[in-house]
Amino acid sequence: MEDTKSAKVWLRIFAAGYLVCCALLLTSLFTPIPYGDLTRIGRISEREFGWHEPPPPIPDADVKTWPINEADILVIGDSFSVRYAWQSALVGAGYKMTTTHWDNLGGVVCGDFSSWLEKSGFKGKVVIIESIERLLEDRIQKSESCATMKHAFKPTPPPFENPAKPAPGFQLNWDAELLSGWYTYHNTKAILASDSWTNTPERWGPLIDARVVPDGCKQFSHHACDKLLMTAEDRVNPALSVKSARFMKSFETTAAPYKVVWMVVPNKSTVYLQQNHADEFRAAFNPQNIGPDLFALAEQNRFKVMDLFPANETHVSTRGYILFGQRMLEAVRQVFPPPAAKSQ
Repeated sequence: MEDTKSAKVWLRIFAAGYLVCCALLLTSLFTPIPYGDLTRIGRISEREFGWHEPPPPIPDADVKTWPINEADILVIGDSFSVRYAWQSALVGAGYKMTTTHWDNLGGVVCGDFSSWLEKSGFKGKVVIIESIERLLEDRIQKSESCATMKHAFKPTPPPFENPAKPAPGFQLNWDAELLSGWYTYHNTKAILASDSWTNTPERWGPLIDARVVPDGCKQFSHHACDKLLMTAEDRVNPALSVKSARFMKSFETTAAPYKVVWMVVPNKSTVYLQQNHADEFRAAFNPQNIGPDLFALAEQNRFKVMDLFPANETHVSTRGYILFGQRMLEAVRQVFPPPAAKSQ
């Protein structure tokens, strides 16, 4: 009799555990697959933070690269450049471009930069150095003390698919971990209930911030449009300095006879929450005429371009890439007319 009672207890425990696991599995299966890097890393709901505005097209023919010895323009950039999205504006205007990542150079540009370009086979005239605001200060500091480029040129290949792809439709999340749906529900609920939330895993430290954004629903298409996700690096990393702006100007001499155009992409938090975050840097950078003011461009267009920076992404949207690409095209044309124009 006692054995039967014990068996029933264990059976109930097993059944309860089984039902809990089934509930967790179903929750994870029906949690939308994250397509933004912030929602994926932070396990945050795409239902609440996924963008909905369809992106404008980018012609496949403009998502293209050339060997370095055939390129008119060399791009040194980070993850904002590896999608070949903003470059499409210049390719469409007739420029041949090749792109490499900062990581391929060890994260620095050094004192022998011009000779490195020559040894790499670059026969063009313009180098665009792109960096997101939050990482540029560190890159500049390391470059200031670097005398010799230690890595051979290595191109970054174009993406396998057009960067102007629409948001994916719903699919069962078969690759999800058992608890991912629960974590997504828990984190999203906490964000919606708070004005200031940070995802801080013990192993990594602060990763993602969620903050209330003024007039958010006039700027974003996601459901929880009064809240915005950002990488915590925007807040944690050092601000750009006047000293860095001066180095960027002096690098003109280092890179001669090649022309360097700097492309500084503003942080998401700078665009929407702390518009004065880089004011000292901009005051030194802008009069030097070494690159366009993308901070001002973003500020002028954040209400005009819905989802300029989508809530679920650290990067700009397709519309943002096109906007920045057109501005970079204007900047390049000032120093290097497109080949088509020269041949007329």
